[in-house]
Amino acid sequence: MAYLFEEDVPQRDILFDYVLPEGWKQYDLSGDSFASMRAEVLEAYRNRPEEAEALNELIADMAAVAGEATGAGLISAAGTFEEYDDGFFMATVCVFAFPAGRGEYAIDPLRLVDYVYQDSATAREGTWLNKTVVDLSESGLGRCGRVFGVTDYDTEEAILRTVAMHTAFEYPGLDKRILVSCTSPNSHEVDEVLDLFDAITGTARFRERDVTTDAGA
Repeated sequence: MAYLFEEDVPQRDILFDYVLPEGWKQYDLSGDSFASMRAEVLEAYRNRPEEAEALNELIADMAAVAGEATGAGLISAAGTFEEYDDGFFMATVCVFAFPAGRGEYAIDPLRLVDYVYQDSATAREGTWLNKTVVDLSESGLGRCGRVFGVTDYDTEEAILRTVAMHTAFEYPGLDKRILVSCTSPNSHEVDEVLDLFDAITGTARFRERDVTTDAGA
């Protein structure tokens, strides 16, 4: 699904796109998709109430965060919930758009990520966050900033451990910065989850198209 950014230059549109893995769902940011996911989880885990309650709480938190984030630049959210014989796999990917700004007013998406992750997020054993630069020149995105790792999120009822990867993108002439945020509670498969997130992020593309006008308009 492509996301169109309206620019002042009338001759072109700039779009941002990425490819979801097969079976992933695009979420309705109104919350209906999260309600559907919650129903699926409760049905699948009806004989395992403790696991169902933990997942139910996680989905409720995801829905709340998505609701708050929509007013803070969230333009897309998607994810998956898959059940296997030995457990489940759950993950989400969100796309945020921020005004680029200029000089001291420029917004660095990765600094916003730092703000979201308080010290407690990496205080416990097994948690960590790394900052790096990834070269996505093959897909036309150049060098992009990235934060990834394993973090804890404290709720009133429990501590939720997640695998996360956040990658920031820029595009010449576009007065927006894009942040692709991927998260999963499957912290026992860190390497596999991070490889998947890297693959999803690697499909991201900016593209331009000429604006066509109706001569009779």
